[in-house]
Amino acid sequence: MIPGQRGSHPTHVTRYESDEAEQESGSQGRGSRLAFGLNGPLRSGGGGGGGGGQNVHSRSGGCQLAVVGVARRHVLLSKDGRQPRCVEGRRESGSPRLEVRGMMMEASFDTEESFDDPSCLASQPPGSVSPAKRQIKEVKETKATINCVTFPLPGEGPEQQLLKPDEWSYCDYFWADKKDPQGATSLPGFEVLLQKQLKGKQMQKEMSEFIHERTKIEEEYAKNLSKLSLSPLAAQEEGTLGEAWTQLKKSLHDEAEVHLKFANKLHTEVEKPLLTFRGDHFKKDLKKYDHHMADLRKQLASRFASVEKARKALADRQKDLEVKTQQLEVKLSNKTEEDIKKARRKSTQAGDDLMRCVDLYNQTQSKWFEEMVTASMELEKLEVERIEWIQQHLRQYTTLRHETDMFNQSTVEPVDQLLQNVDPSKDRELWVKENKTGEVRPVDMDI
Repeated sequence: MIPGQRGSHPTHVTRYESDEAEQESGSQGRGSRLAFGLNGPLRSGGGGGGGGGQNVHSRSGGCQLAVVGVARRHVLLSKDGRQPRCVEGRRESGSPRLEVRGMMMEASFDTEESFDDPSCLASQPPGSVSPAKRQIKEVKETKATINCVTFPLPGEGPEQQLLKPDEWSYCDYFWADKKDPQGATSLPGFEVLLQKQLKGKQMQKEMSEFIHERTKIEEEYAKNLSKLSLSPLAAQEEGTLGEAWTQLKKSLHDEAEVHLKFANKLHTEVEKPLLTFRGDHFKKDLKKYDHHMADLRKQLASRFASVEKARKALADRQKDLEVKTQQLEVKLSNKTEEDIKKARRKSTQAGDDLMRCVDLYNQTQSKWFEEMVTASMELEKLEVERIEWIQQHLRQYTTLRHETDMFNQSTVEPVDQLLQNVDPSKDRELWVKENKTGEVRPVDMDI
């Protein structure tokens, strides 16, 4: 199950019902109930009689029970709805137990009316257990709270299903905090997603710088080609070869123009779009996301601290009640009874406070969960847009490169044609005609 999503309940819980809710609901219901257990307090609508809410199984005897407050009383109901009997101040064997955050407690008859019952206040035989005395046993935890976020333990509860199966979506894989490599602090999962966005922005900037350097090379190359095309070297070459050489030098000038245009298009159609995509406002938007999610985590931490404080207060009140109950076993007096009643009221109030704190914690965690899903999906969308944007403009680079090759090919085609027409015999003929010194050959001298 996803953190923050309700629906997984612990095996053992304790249900409380407020007196005020009982008075308000009348015969229509039993008011709101709180289940204390490994999943924290869970509310469920009350039903008529003792059957409202979910049935809860106790490990001691396997009976189903609920602890329901009626007119300031905590009454243990067995599966068939009958109230357990108090026999000579002792519980019947196999009496149910209550669980509060990893502890198993024997349910007690510490109600105001119970101490007015002589059978419950009768002297205790040696070795007997007081009705109000609690025995604590460790039970198996099914959940763990890490950095104020509650997660199910591995192998406990129903198997969680991904929100977006087979998509490797951000909303499924960044719930836990990432440990700092140096172990100093932990990084929230959402912060990892934000760093991915910032890294993407940096990569985009570096790609733009790379294209800028490529543009500079093209500009410098075009400049050097144009300069070289004006070189007087081999300008006196004659004939068909001279014509081909002259065309070759001219093609350098044409090629320089092609590369200059390529450089200009690289700047306007690739470099600049990569640089300006998501300007300075983008980082501001990311900071808003960061601050919003950080505030929710702070609220969650505050709620968790309140839960722990309320849990400790409840444990202290229960311990105080147990001490006063033990005092009653030693010496029965009206003052001790009043102290127990007062301690019981404080314990009940502490339970109500814990119920309220856990409910507020769960509400805050649910809100954080919803915002995490929404924000992570938005960041995922932004990352897809970034990748597609870069892909589009890098493809524009390859398109321009192919165009440049085509234009360059067109500049050398005339050169290639003239080179094919080079004829050494014709060149020799032309040169001889222009430079001959005479056709009459020498003869032998006469005596």
